[in-house]
Amino acid sequence: MNILNLLTKEKDIAGIEINDKVIRVAYFRPKKRFLSKINPKETDLPENELVLIEEPIAPNIIQEGVVLNKEILGKKLKNIWTKAKLSSNYAIVSIPEDKVYSRIFPFPKTVNDSQLVDAINLTIDFQLPVKKDDVYVGWENAGDSHVINEVLISTIPKTVANSYIEALNYAGIKVLALETHIASIARSAKIKLGQATLFTKKNADGATVFILKDGVLRFSRTIPATFIKNDEYLINEAKYIKTSFESEKKISVIESPLSETTIRDEYTKYPGLKDTAPEIQSKLLVVMGATIRGKIPKGQDNRISLLSIGTVKAYEYQKTTTFIRLVRNMTIGVSLFFLFSFLASYLFIFFLSQATNITANIPTPSIPPDMIQKETWVKNVDSIISASQTIISNTPTWSILLDDINSHIITGILISNLSVVSINDTMSISGTAKDRDTLNQFKKTLQESTYLTAVELPITNLQQKGDIPFSISFRLKDPSMLYNK
Repeated sequence: MNILNLLTKEKDIAGIEINDKVIRVAYFRPKKRFLSKINPKETDLPENELVLIEEPIAPNIIQEGVVLNKEILGKKLKNIWTKAKLSSNYAIVSIPEDKVYSRIFPFPKTVNDSQLVDAINLTIDFQLPVKKDDVYVGWENAGDSHVINEVLISTIPKTVANSYIEALNYAGIKVLALETHIASIARSAKIKLGQATLFTKKNADGATVFILKDGVLRFSRTIPATFIKNDEYLINEAKYIKTSFESEKKISVIESPLSETTIRDEYTKYPGLKDTAPEIQSKLLVVMGATIRGKIPKGQDNRISLLSIGTVKAYEYQKTTTFIRLVRNMTIGVSLFFLFSFLASYLFIFFLSQATNITANIPTPSIPPDMIQKETWVKNVDSIISASQTIISNTPTWSILLDDINSHIITGILISNLSVVSINDTMSISGTAKDRDTLNQFKKTLQESTYLTAVELPITNLQQKGDIPFSISFRLKDPSMLYNK
């Protein structure tokens, strides 16, 4: 049995849309069982109910896709979660595409999977118009051509992505994936299969012209508001992009108003979307796309995430972090319980002693039987507390070790297992590292720990450049440091 999965079981995932005017949240919440007994005719409806929330935000919080006030945004998100009483704090988050660079790159169909990954990494290193160290990078397959592999690569400045993550962390929301509005729209919009469709998405800071086909972003260009002179300019720009795309890809493109685009039929059966007008559905395309991504089975989400790690690893990381916090809080809770028990018993004995001293000069024929019973009970409690203190003093406080290891984890490292035989034996942690340099840096940070010694990293599979599995062994410098004193 995996105790990590037992204590941090998988939860439903909400979808969040953030833009310069509103925050929208969509969440598939399981229906209560008693509803089906009261209304047996509801058996044709989905097993889950769709929760839709929309809250306006001040215009000075987000501008041109950048968070200007992280604290206010975090408080707004926290208030939404509190008022809606959402049971899940896991989320797929969709943000404006203003600062995101996306482009499709072709690769030979003849290369195998490992060679394709190497080719993509070379492209990221040498062909992107940004420094790799300054951005988060994600990629996904963008086509099923029999001639070439088409891969969509997207980047976002780390400062921009981190500003959203910090605000969401403040609200207690665990982010599993960060994607753009147009990526969410590609997933939720009702578009004819095999048909390339061009849309124009307007906002206060500019407009984005993009092309979708079969649920995949094929092209996008964001135009700042300073370049848009009038509506005619956007119309001409859309025509130019349409013509160029058709000429290059040899496929026809139709143009469709985004305001008239509806949500895919399988989701309009939910109450809240059923029989709603197209202009209302079009406003919900982004948040519904994010929520639909949350329904992808665990381990199968290979879509772009503008984070330092992919969606699957992000989910496992959040579960591991939750488990560490749980162990720490349990340890603190048990310690506080025994402390308060000791104080309560001490005060009881003290007041009992004072009462005995006051009545000592009063002649009494004999000691009442109930007093003897109370004294015996107090002695038993004192014995139990003494035994409890002995147990606590001889039980390692593992949360100290967990907190120390967690403080040395760096970006690009995902811990999946901690193996401990006893406090005096060799221990080990295992997981995956983004690359070899990150793994070596992680080893150095562990060697600087106050608690750890004999940190060893066996070298394995030198040919593997990314997602490197590892197992690091270590011992405690002084095991007594983990005991209560």
